[in-house]
Amino acid sequence: MTGRFRQVTPLERVLALLPPFLREGRGPVPARPFVLGLDGRSGAGKTELARAVAAAVPGAQVVALEDAYRGWTGLRAGVEEIASGVLAPLREGRPGSYRRYDWHAERLGEVVRVEPSAVVVLEGCGAGSLPCTPYLDALVWLEAPEYERHHRAMARDDGAWLDRWSTWAAQESALLAEHDARAAADLVLDTSTE
Repeated sequence: MTGRFRQVTPLERVLALLPPFLREGRGPVPARPFVLGLDGRSGAGKTELARAVAAAVPGAQVVALEDAYRGWTGLRAGVEEIASGVLAPLREGRPGSYRRYDWHAERLGEVVRVEPSAVVVLEGCGAGSLPCTPYLDALVWLEAPEYERHHRAMARDDGAWLDRWSTWAAQESALLAEHDARAAADLVLDTSTE
């Protein structure tokens, strides 16, 4: 017996984690958003996947943890800010907010208000960390070899943080030591190109 099987794309696998009525944009907006976490270490492909999910799901919005990190040593503080300031209020059906970090001026910037929506895609290192997990409905872990992630991150940001890679990686490791987001994930995607 011969047959052709269509290969399921990574995006389709992620979308399958959402209830069908949310994937298709049918029915009323729920009282609280479905929160989809996209976690992984720097350069794993979280931002690109988040954009694809938001484009495919009616009423979805992306909350990027990178906007809330408190500089090169503020990974945890940014994650905690999003958990308490955005995810907790959204869980109750209320708007949330956080202070955006201005990476160029190296200081806090404007307040960003996050309105409830059908789906919130929380993307960034730490999306599956302990402060965020109580608010997630599904978690996806993205991974690729370090050399490939490093290359992607440096190409994306013109090598601007080459000297800070190890400091940032240590913060990622500390969050993972507290809670293994990969092991807790509903779906693990290998984003390597080799």
